[in-house]
Amino acid sequence: MKLNVLSAGVLGVTMWAALMLLLMYPHDWITLANAPVLLILVSSIYSLLLPLALSLTLSAMAVLMFNYQMVPPVHTFHVDLREHGILLITMMGVSWLVTYLLRRQKQIAAREHQQAQRILQLMQWSEKLREVEDPHTLLPQLVQLVRALTENCRSVVLGFQEPELPAGTTLNKLQFEGFQACLKENKALGKSTGRYENLDDLYLPMRGKSKAYGVCLCLGDNVDLDGAPWARDVQALLDQMGLACERRENLLRAQSARELAQNQKTRSLFLTSIAHDQRTPLASIMTSASAILEQADQLSKEEIRHYAELIRDESEQVARLTDNALTLARLSGDQVQVPMQLESVEDMVAAVFQRLRQRRQLHLPTVKVQAGLPLLNCNMVLVEQMLDNLIDNAIKHSGAPHTVELNVTRREGEVLFDVTDRGKGMNAAQIAQGDRSRGLGIGLQLCLAVAQIHAGRLVFSSKAGSGLLASFALPVPADQE
Repeated sequence: MKLNVLSAGVLGVTMWAALMLLLMYPHDWITLANAPVLLILVSSIYSLLLPLALSLTLSAMAVLMFNYQMVPPVHTFHVDLREHGILLITMMGVSWLVTYLLRRQKQIAAREHQQAQRILQLMQWSEKLREVEDPHTLLPQLVQLVRALTENCRSVVLGFQEPELPAGTTLNKLQFEGFQACLKENKALGKSTGRYENLDDLYLPMRGKSKAYGVCLCLGDNVDLDGAPWARDVQALLDQMGLACERRENLLRAQSARELAQNQKTRSLFLTSIAHDQRTPLASIMTSASAILEQADQLSKEEIRHYAELIRDESEQVARLTDNALTLARLSGDQVQVPMQLESVEDMVAAVFQRLRQRRQLHLPTVKVQAGLPLLNCNMVLVEQMLDNLIDNAIKHSGAPHTVELNVTRREGEVLFDVTDRGKGMNAAQIAQGDRSRGLGIGLQLCLAVAQIHAGRLVFSSKAGSGLLASFALPVPADQE
């Protein structure tokens, strides 16, 4: 920029010097009649290149040289007012008028160009704010834009809830209070703002529709809002940032509302599933207990034993459903942290079978475990609970005794636990929603949560009338590959 100004100045002075040489050493084609036209033409050109005061001075010197060299009597500054006085005065006036008007027009064109650049800059800034996910990340770019616009400020400080001070900049107590007042009132503070006009600095808010989301503090000596044309452009940039912050806040609020509604819906489904899954065993317990209490004298020992065993089995079922519900509630909380360590697949399968034997299951599944399986990084309790749910559900709904199978194999960086039965199976809709007739309400949700916690996957596949296949896959740790 400085190089361009210097080049323009050198070119303007050169043209003026060439004009002076032509006036000092005139040729036959330069006469008293056409020299004024040449002088005004050249002066109008170098007036576009030089400052106004210098252009007026050089124009006056050119008119004096014209008088000295070409107006009779030549080589003197004596002028016959009746014959050449009006010519010289007209030349001087026209030269100065052309110089002033051209210079003024150049300033107007420069301001229009600058304003067009600022409008384009504002449009680009608006597009950038529209595309960015978090407007707060663009604060350093906003600082650069504001600093490029400000002209008579010592420093510029921007911030959202607190000012972010650049290196070497400090604020006094009054400036901190002004920052907070501007943020709270969502209005500009300082000279020509109508508020706290005794302040030396200018405070401009990042205005949203409802509140200010930040403040720009222009530090300077008596910075004037009306006396600083750039302040309007800075305020436009800040308003764009404020509106972008408000849009983001509204989006986050809407997202939070959607998540809250989804959580309420999930909680409602959760409670409904608990009530549905526990209704059947509780009904059996109440029926058996009522029969013993009301017909104790009429029942044989075998019948009483039968009702007692039924109460015990259904109580165990209620306990299992309660454990599932509590585990699922714990896994559904925020910031869930589940301890994991390397566990043996064979140990987990053996623990599940021990639990099945303790419940005196009549038909235990057939087990096939591939040899040489690696250790898995998992929570043993959760995996056992998940396998217990899948096997227990398969035993209940299998078509015939000893038709449930558990196959544990390794495939492509995963260990697969496949539980199959020969029951009636499930269609795609029942798999997606969880078929409550198969007891897959809370249990299914728990199994899905356990799979998600372990970065694994749980897939159900079935053909009507051919049973159900539940495939639970756990990733093999890298050090166990």
